[in-house]
Amino acid sequence: MEIYHQAQWLLLFFIYSMLGWVWESCYVSVQKRHWVNRGFLHGPWLPIYGSGALVVLVITLPVRGNLLLVFLFGIIGATLLEYVTGAAMERLFHMRYWDYSRWPMNINGYVCVPVSLAWGGFSVLMIRFLHPPIERLLLGIPLIAADAASLCLAVAFTVDVTRSVQDAMDLKVLIENLTAGNQRLGALEQRLKASLEQLNQNSEVFRQRLRQIEAAAAQNHELRAEERLQRREDRNEKILGALLEQRERASHTLSMLLEKCEAAIFTVSQELQASSSEQERTRLENMREMLLNLQDTIQNAQGRLSSRTAREFKRAVALLYRNPSASSRQYGDALKQLMSVRRDVAEKIREKRKNR
Repeated sequence: MEIYHQAQWLLLFFIYSMLGWVWESCYVSVQKRHWVNRGFLHGPWLPIYGSGALVVLVITLPVRGNLLLVFLFGIIGATLLEYVTGAAMERLFHMRYWDYSRWPMNINGYVCVPVSLAWGGFSVLMIRFLHPPIERLLLGIPLIAADAASLCLAVAFTVDVTRSVQDAMDLKVLIENLTAGNQRLGALEQRLKASLEQLNQNSEVFRQRLRQIEAAAAQNHELRAEERLQRREDRNEKILGALLEQRERASHTLSMLLEKCEAAIFTVSQELQASSSEQERTRLENMREMLLNLQDTIQNAQGRLSSRTAREFKRAVALLYRNPSASSRQYGDALKQLMSVRRDVAEKIREKRKNR
C-alpha cells in the first residue's frame, strides 16, 4: 500500500463513500422491503464510509501485515470517527441520523460495541481483500485523469452537501416550529377555555354560537381533507399531503379559536354596554382587554403557521425517508409526529397495492 497523490486520496474517498452507500441502501432496503436511498446526502455516497476508509488506511499503514492489529486499529479509528460525527451532527441539526441507544454497550447512542466490532471486520476485509484491486486500478489511472475526475466529483459532492445541509436545517426549523406550535396551540386553547367558561355561565345565546362555530369548523375540515386525499397518489405526495393536513388541522383549530374569541369579545362588549355596576364594568373591561390580547396572539400564531411552506415539508419528507431510524432528544415528539405520518402513509399504500 502506497502513499497516494492528493487526487488519488480524493478518489479513494469517493469510491468507498459509494460502496458504503450501496451496502447501506441494500441492507436497509431489505429490512424495509422497499428501496431506500440511504444517507444524509442525495447522491450515491455516504461520507462516513469514505472518511472511515481513509482513516483506516492511514492508521493501519504500519501494521497492514498483521490482521489482528488491523482489526483493532479499525475498531478504534472508525469508532472515534463515528462518535465525533454523530455528536457534531446532533449538535448542529438537533437530530440523530443513527441512534444506537437501544443497542447493547452503547456510548451516548453514537457508537456501540457490536457496530464497532463490525467496523473492525470491515477494516480487515478492506485491507485484505477489497483495497488491493482498487489500489491497482487507481494507480493505473494517469494523474491528469485522476485530477479531472476528483475535481468533478468534488464539485458534485459540494453541491450535494450544500443542498443536504439546507434540507437538514429546514427539517430542524420544521420540528422546532412543530414543537413550539403544538405548545402554543395548547396554551391558547387553555387560555380561551378559561375565559369562555365565565361567559358560558350567563349566556345561552353565546353557548349556542360556540356550538355553531365548532360544527362549521368540523364540517369544513372534513371536506378539505377528503379533497386533498383524492388528489394525491404518489407516495411522497401522500406523505406531503398528510403533513400539510396536520398543518391545515392546526390552522382550522386556530381559526375556530379566533372565531370563538371574536364572539366572546362581541358578547363582553354587549354586556359592558348593559352593565350599570362599576365593579362589573371593571371586570368586563379587564376580560375584554385580555380577549383582545388573546386575539392578537392567535392571529400571530396563524401567521407563523402559514409561513411553513410545502417546500419545507417536501424536503423534510425526503430526508426522513432516507433516514428511517432518525431520532431527536430535544424535539422527539415532533419528530415522532412526522415519522408516524410517513409510516401510516406507507401502510396505506401497501394495503392499497394488496387489494389491487
